[in-house]
Amino acid sequence: MLAAVLLLAFWLPAETPGAAHAKGAAEFKLHHYKEADDLLLAAAKEEPADSPPWRESVLMLAESLYLSARTGDAIPWLEKARAFAPDEPEIEYMLANSYVQNREPEKSVAAFARLFGVAGDSPSAHVLSGRMMIRQEFEEDAVKQLRRALELNPKIPQAHYMLGEIAIYRGRFDDAIAELKQEIAVNPGFSMAYYKLGDAWGRREQWDQAIPELERAVWLDPAYSGPYILLGKAYFKQNRLAEAENVLRRALKLDPRNVSASYLLGQTLVREGQAAEGREFLHRAEDLNRAKDAGGSQ
Repeated sequence: MLAAVLLLAFWLPAETPGAAHAKGAAEFKLHHYKEADDLLLAAAKEEPADSPPWRESVLMLAESLYLSARTGDAIPWLEKARAFAPDEPEIEYMLANSYVQNREPEKSVAAFARLFGVAGDSPSAHVLSGRMMIRQEFEEDAVKQLRRALELNPKIPQAHYMLGEIAIYRGRFDDAIAELKQEIAVNPGFSMAYYKLGDAWGRREQWDQAIPELERAVWLDPAYSGPYILLGKAYFKQNRLAEAENVLRRALKLDPRNVSASYLLGQTLVREGQAAEGREFLHRAEDLNRAKDAGGSQ
């Protein structure tokens, strides 16, 4: 039935009233966003403002422009959509992300604040914005928001943590360690801060410093494989092979398809003299890596 309706829309003569709307809606439903953009723009311009067809065109056009990566063009239409549909979180989410991508941080903070129901210039609004900016790889903008959050509230949770994450990504391990220690001081039950602190120490090959932090991460969150894997690497580097084997087997129970855990366990077993089983895990790691590469290339 849907296919027939879409086909009928495509056959409408261009001069037919509502043709641009019908054809734009059809392209939109087929996920042909670039094709939908021009048709829906024409529809929105010819339809009476605030009429039901106009609102439908605006909603589809705003989303279509966003999904076709034309976020700058999407912003005015998302703002119009928000004006008549203020309770639609998807619109606010797309608008906030569009502000980020077009380097309008103040507007993005306000939009994320509305989306998550916090005050506009609150520390929480800046932390949330920082997190979303990191996800979109706007780290410099994220740092500014996180610093602003800490100016407003030096004890706001996760701000130092995210600054530490960014510092690790940039290879600034001393800065990362300082930030993560400050996070733990204000948020001592946050397992990820210990995990990332152990990671930072490990990247400096300071395993004696890394191991206690990774152990704390495991104790706080025994269901997450990441700290087990880094802890296994740390033990391996110190030739504490039985301990490495133990934590790496636990990591693979939690995440059986983890390439790093399989490879490290294989190396550990070979060094322990369990060559046959070690080679099995090394081959498994190779197979998993090939499957991962093949999946990414599709």
